[in-house]
Order: sequence, then C-alpha cells, then structure tokens
Amino acid sequence: MQYSSEGDDVPQLLFDAIFPLLGIVHSARTISPGKVGILRALAAEEHVSATQLRRAIGVSQQAISLTTKELESLGFIERHKDESDRRKLWFHLTEAGRQKLHTEIALGRQALKDAIGNELSDAELKLVHDAIPALAKIRKATY
Repeated sequence: MQYSSEGDDVPQLLFDAIFPLLGIVHSARTISPGKVGILRALAAEEHVSATQLRRAIGVSQQAISLTTKELESLGFIERHKDESDRRKLWFHLTEAGRQKLHTEIALGRQALKDAIGNELSDAELKLVHDAIPALAKIRKATY
C-alpha cells in the first residue's frame, strides 16, 4: 500500500513521539550513543573495519577514529592490522566490551520500562504493544 500524506502528518507525529523516548534511553546510559553503536556493530560481527563502522552508525571517519581510540583505551575493543593489507585495521569487541554493551542496553531498557510503567495505563500499554509489529515493518523497510 502506498502511503499518502494528504491531510495526515503521521510521520511527524511518530517522530515527535519516538524522539523523546530515545532521550530517555540515552540519558540512562553511561556512554554516548555513538559508542554504544560501535559496540553493537562489533557484537554483530567478529571483525569490522573503520569504514564498516562508519556506514553502520552514520558518522564521519574522524569520529570513528576518535571513538575507537577511546573505546580501545577503556579496554572495550581491540584493533588488529589485516594480515594481507597492513594498512587496513580491523576492530574486535573484547569480553569487557561485550559486558559494557550488555550493561548499557540494560540501563536503557530499564529507563524505558520505568517511563512506561509510570506514564501508561494498561489500555495504553496494550495499544503500544499492538503497534509494535507495524513499527517493525517500517524498520525492516529501511534496511
């Protein structure tokens, strides 16, 4: 079905509803969204290049360089030179990084859970729950 925006501002209303929720999640975490994004990307793949990280989280090469150096200094990631091309770097998530990612995800989820529990009635919670499959379709369409 083709979406028609005539007289309807669903995209803006959806954005206005979701954006503050991201703020709740981000404010509960102890590291930046960019760092969490890098840790997530590395958790999904065994080895990831700087270019792959840049594409995965949508930031500049300079931001990737600075952030990976910081994550490496914290012991959350390691960098390795490619065996066949010594100019190319691969990044790998350490066990400490995996644990940090798990902690950060848990902090964000708990903050969102608290907000939901404090603000939504049972009927509103059911509406949100019932909307999740439709929202998942939107997410799948963008990849």
